[in-house]
Amino acid sequence: MPSVFEAWDLAVQPITARSRLYSLAPIGIGTAFVEGLSGYVMRLADAHAVSTGSLIGKELSVRVQLGCADLANLGRFWATINGVGDSAKRWVQGLESLTSRSDLRYLTLLPFERLFAKTLLFRRVRAWCSACYEQMASRDKPIYEPLLWCMKLVEVCPRHHGPLATTCLHCFRSQRPLTAGSRPGFCSWCGFWLGHTIDPTPARPLVVPTEYQLWVAEAIGKLFADAPRMQPDCLGDRARDALLTYVRISAEGNRAAVAEATGRSIYEWSNGGSAPRIDTLLRTWYQLRLPVECLLDDSHAASCSDVQEQKNLLGSRYPRRRKVAPSRTREQIRARLEAALDEQPAPSVNEIARRLGYSTVARLYEADRHLCWRITARYRESGRGNWWRSGGAKSICERSRVKEVLENYLGSDKPIPPLNHIASSLGYAANDSLRDRFTELCRALSAKIADQKRARVAAIEPALEQALQENPPPSLQQMTERLGFSSISTLKVYAPGLCEELKTYRRAYKEGCRVELRSKLEAILMENPPPSLRSVYSRLNVTESIVNTSFPELRRAIGLRHLQYQKQQSQFRRQDVQTEIREIVQMLHRQGICPSVPRVISLLKSGSLREWKVVNNAVRDARKELIH
Repeated sequence: MPSVFEAWDLAVQPITARSRLYSLAPIGIGTAFVEGLSGYVMRLADAHAVSTGSLIGKELSVRVQLGCADLANLGRFWATINGVGDSAKRWVQGLESLTSRSDLRYLTLLPFERLFAKTLLFRRVRAWCSACYEQMASRDKPIYEPLLWCMKLVEVCPRHHGPLATTCLHCFRSQRPLTAGSRPGFCSWCGFWLGHTIDPTPARPLVVPTEYQLWVAEAIGKLFADAPRMQPDCLGDRARDALLTYVRISAEGNRAAVAEATGRSIYEWSNGGSAPRIDTLLRTWYQLRLPVECLLDDSHAASCSDVQEQKNLLGSRYPRRRKVAPSRTREQIRARLEAALDEQPAPSVNEIARRLGYSTVARLYEADRHLCWRITARYRESGRGNWWRSGGAKSICERSRVKEVLENYLGSDKPIPPLNHIASSLGYAANDSLRDRFTELCRALSAKIADQKRARVAAIEPALEQALQENPPPSLQQMTERLGFSSISTLKVYAPGLCEELKTYRRAYKEGCRVELRSKLEAILMENPPPSLRSVYSRLNVTESIVNTSFPELRRAIGLRHLQYQKQQSQFRRQDVQTEIREIVQMLHRQGICPSVPRVISLLKSGSLREWKVVNNAVRDARKELIH
């Protein structure tokens, strides 16, 4: 019987393309603790058993188009790796081409480039949660740095509810988020482990995170978790649509009412202006109690209607600085008035106005005065009006209490408020009841109030004359507050001439200060060595805005002169260290010792420039001179 052998398929099997670097899978995509791209670079370097600086300098610098200055100062541009600009796109494209991956953009804020502005996104120092590091190590999971820790607004860990650490417990130094020697989980200065042992019954933390800090951490985590499932092209309109929905439902279309509680940035957002800053946007969402998911998905936009169930959030939780009338049409107000005609007990027009958010009844009468008349007649017929005049009605305030308050004011040496204010504090709408019951006391109080007013008015002119002798002269607003008045108009009514003199004096004083400041800045332009702008501001005791607004040309000249001086000094330091290195290399060569870079660095004088690239090039040039 013939033997039967297995059949071999001799067709050439396709071989998948090989990547230049390991195709390292990112950690946490689709979760709140997604890995940051800067942390991914650290893990990628660790997987290849090289330093982060070597990986960037040898492999990534060409793909990402980094210059020599960038390689020498990784900590200065690390934020662009995780950010929303063109630099982040180059990093993502370069890493994806080297690792053959297509999901690295979710390790950055690139999915949110249409939602957030580029400012105030990342912190300047490295931050971490020691408990998270220890948890990763105890469960044999890869050690990595979540993108959440890089965000400037995130100050607490949403998992352990503790503040993020920014200082190593071994060397007590803060670190830049990305350096040539960075490793995930280890200090870039001393190399010690940044985690700590987790206590199953931890003591209460010294710093208890606030409700807003926890909410921000969880909100940003939700945004990161939903990043792979959202539509980036629509993000630019999501914040505006959500705000307009809230304004329509909660404030009945009045944006001013919302702006009183959250800030005037809402006008620019709702008009489709520039992208909002992340801190302002999240603060607004927190104040309005809006779900953060409605920034990413239209399916959550309906949740904005939940604000209607809250009892006047804008008025109760965030009281307005001034009254803002709701925006309603005549038909809407007329419908409310018609519904009030069937209510029991019969409401007054004032009650309906307050119920609708108006401080007066003018808008109601403007909408339909005939309905208002009918409501008023019905309210009078019900007997609810002027209830205090009916027999057996409870007194608004006991007679003895009213008399005691009036006598205390009369015997006090402090300024007495108007009778209307005293009546209001006792529960009365006007002072007629007080005058009817305590005529003599009210007359004495009125006389004393008039005397106090005359004394205050008489003190205006001497105070203004004294202000004309002061240097620097106070402003009219400062004089108003000093004299205890509420408006500048009072001073202008009783002493118009002195007010004009004070304004002229203050204007001349400001002009003199401006001339003096210009002469000082011009003198600084002649100083050697040229000072920095910061030292100039500190020396002259002025702010940057004052100099930039009044003398932009001088400010620019001082800054440019200092910058040129710094470049010149840097060039001198490079030349000095090159000369010193040449002498050290020649000395080591005469002694028969190999002039390696570490050995040369150890022999440099204290204070010499130790920039790696400069030293390395100088040692190489000195060796070439020995050969020739």
